[in-house]
Amino acid sequence: MLSGINALIVRVRDRDELFRESCRVAVEAGGFRASMIAIMDRSAMTIVPVAWAGMDEGLLSAIKAMLSSSESAPNTMIARAMRDKKAVASNASQGDAQLLLGKKHAEAGVRSLAVLPLVVSNEAVGVLALHASESEFFHEAEMKLLSELAGDIAFAIDHIEKQERLNYLAYYDVLTGLANRTLFLER
Repeated sequence: MLSGINALIVRVRDRDELFRESCRVAVEAGGFRASMIAIMDRSAMTIVPVAWAGMDEGLLSAIKAMLSSSESAPNTMIARAMRDKKAVASNASQGDAQLLLGKKHAEAGVRSLAVLPLVVSNEAVGVLALHASESEFFHEAEMKLLSELAGDIAFAIDHIEKQERLNYLAYYDVLTGLANRTLFLER
């Protein structure tokens, strides 16, 4: 899974494709039951799921509803991982008090859950959530590897953002936002 996502990082130039394909690789090559990437929407100050694979529709809609609620969202594992910039894991979905949707996860066949922050420039911009079918799945060595994987995805996010900014600066004036000489001559 690690090599598949790293190969993806080298090849992909679009954030949406990076997120979608990372989730797909986590499920297909990593053997996870489901995976999801959620990003902080700065304009609305909410966490929004942007890509997922293998996710049960009932669970996904429950997660979206919880993240859009101003009351329950700050108490989620996703919000805690972003706030603390540290990975959070639950190895028993039904009996763990930190997992607010434990019953929904259990109904979807999820027994363990890990939420890994995507940290760019010392700021958590999102999370990678991995769902496993087995209880007690996420151990220290596993979490270390998965944290490295989240770091690689965060590096790709940073690289894509910088590339987009560079492309913008190549064709538009910073001060006015109008097309510069290069773009004018091309057109």
